[in-house]
Amino acid sequence: MPKPNIIILIPFLTLISFVPTVPAALVDAETQWLIVDATPDARAHESLNALTELLVNRGKVPSEQIHRLERERATSAEIQALLAEMQGQGQGTLIFLYHGAVTKPRGMNAMHFLTQDEANIEDKVLNRWFKASGVGQTVVIVDGYTEDTNLSAYYANRETLGDAALNAIQSASVTDTGALLQKIRDALATDTTDTNDNRQLSIIEVYELLRTSPTFAEGILAPTGDVEAALLKLSPAIKITTFPERAQIFFNDEEVGTTPKLITENLASGTSTFVVKKAGYLIPPTKTAELRLELGEVVQLGWALEPISVFGTVTGPRGESAAGARVMIDGTGYEQVVGENGTYRFEEWKGPNVLVLGETYTLSAKLGELLYGTATFLFDGYASIEQPLVLEEKTWFELAQIAFDYGDAQGAITAFQNGIELTTDIPQFSSDLTVLLFSSFADTLEKVDVQDVTYLVVTAKLAEQHGQPELAKRYWEQVKAKAQKGTSAAREANERLWELNRTRYYVNIGLIVLLVLLVASGTWTFFRYRKSRA
Repeated sequence: MPKPNIIILIPFLTLISFVPTVPAALVDAETQWLIVDATPDARAHESLNALTELLVNRGKVPSEQIHRLERERATSAEIQALLAEMQGQGQGTLIFLYHGAVTKPRGMNAMHFLTQDEANIEDKVLNRWFKASGVGQTVVIVDGYTEDTNLSAYYANRETLGDAALNAIQSASVTDTGALLQKIRDALATDTTDTNDNRQLSIIEVYELLRTSPTFAEGILAPTGDVEAALLKLSPAIKITTFPERAQIFFNDEEVGTTPKLITENLASGTSTFVVKKAGYLIPPTKTAELRLELGEVVQLGWALEPISVFGTVTGPRGESAAGARVMIDGTGYEQVVGENGTYRFEEWKGPNVLVLGETYTLSAKLGELLYGTATFLFDGYASIEQPLVLEEKTWFELAQIAFDYGDAQGAITAFQNGIELTTDIPQFSSDLTVLLFSSFADTLEKVDVQDVTYLVVTAKLAEQHGQPELAKRYWEQVKAKAQKGTSAAREANERLWELNRTRYYVNIGLIVLLVLLVASGTWTFFRYRKSRA
């Protein structure tokens, strides 16, 4: 007989170091294990020792409820006797793990287990023994190898072992068993094996994680019966979920992470309270979890979070309708158009534009070209904010300053140009906007021979606001030269030049007066001299 391929379905070995803290009082008093190793392989013996330790430490199965038959004791008689001893020991679960050779006699739809006494146990006979033991549920793990060359024949087996089973059968000619053991251990190394979060590692969960492995490409891996039957119960847990995810979790007033989260530590029997918070959503009602603190126990709490709203009404001057107005939260991508009912509402907080807790934001509303309104609000993240907006008619110059304050330089220049088409009586702008406007207009005048004196007038005024009197004089001189006499531009140029040159004018007048006095004094002296000579 070639060296057997030893396939041991004990995937929990590496889990020992991952065992969460569980009160010592927790025990799995309802589960019994019967482990049969019908091979002389020492590696299997070591693996079964590790499994037994895992069952006691992590599975909380009392050691007296773990029965092992190995080497010469792994006989059909011993198996039957042990199962008979279980009569009257409760209606819990029996997990029967068989590691050894199996065969399927020709012409039979039955699987036979080969034991150390060379007696074959037919699957239906084993089932009768299970039934006679009086246990409530029997879960079977077959970790077998066979001399049969046609492994697919095992799919024809018509007897379902126990109430549920996971059958793994490989050819005895395969000698590399390390890969299989590693795959099993990797699959069940963490609690993520519990894909449905019911705190039980079931047959179907183990199967789903192993079935894609190439290790089983030439063998058999098949679940039968009640595939949800548990192989191992895990420590109690509370699963917290929210939609959307990434909400903060407060467990008995202490923050413990974000959703989704499986809480397995610091649990106590009785009632615990949970609150979740996520910026941009209303804080939902507190929920409680009641734990008996039993193995396999899980309480699932979930919330569908309701987004907060920044909302309100928009009204025009004198209470007029503001339908069609655009409302924006400045500095973000949030923008919408006011409907016929005159209201706006922002309530989808996602992507790169999520508002920042504790920040103050400005709401802007604009209708047409000149109707504009603003208001500010503090974003606390967890309560809706109602903020009405009232539109007021603004001048183009006011809109130029607003556009500049929001970083729209070209919009500021355009609004200013619209404004000077109505009047050149420009207001005092901020120093930075003044520099921008003056630079733009001065640069244009340098490059283009502008005949419209309006541009010369506003450039001269911007130069004065910018604190450049010499430049202002130059532009006022050009206005004086190009403006028609008697026009307001010509008169304003004369007035500004007078104001800007007032000191020089006073000096000139002073010099003229002094000259007149000197001439008068000389003339008077000359006449007195003539008179004295006469």
